[in-house]
Amino acid sequence: MMAAAAQLDPSAASTSNRVRVLCVEDNEIVADALRSRLGLEPGIEWAGWLASADDLVAAVEGERPDIILLDIDMPGRDPFEALQEALARSPHTRAVMFTGHVRKPLVDRAIAAGAWGYVSKEDGAQALVDAITRVLNGEFVFSPSVQALMRH
Repeated sequence: MMAAAAQLDPSAASTSNRVRVLCVEDNEIVADALRSRLGLEPGIEWAGWLASADDLVAAVEGERPDIILLDIDMPGRDPFEALQEALARSPHTRAVMFTGHVRKPLVDRAIAAGAWGYVSKEDGAQALVDAITRVLNGEFVFSPSVQALMRH
């Protein structure tokens, strides 16, 4: 699916033509699975993993990812606040929430914090890969189960 990455806006992706993804997920097993799955995509480069949002701002400033994958239920700093600060310091970076918590108030908070996408973990890895591609191409993305919630 990452063939669409060749059509990315040059200002939205890193100069290496590979999408750099930083993962913020407290479950190491999930993070490892994401790293393995995203590693299968020729246009994606793993920029690192954080177990909490505590160091998100510093990691974004240092790694300059194109995409932040951010869970919302983690110990430490509030992920929405950390995201808002990180995006203010790195305007080219876009965020996709990747979480098991799909509720309207959380989706609203994510949008307010600057997220470009909200993907339920229940929708699977391909939904996440699709969201990364679409977000980088300037689309705002809800995965299928999030779309269903937002219609009601």
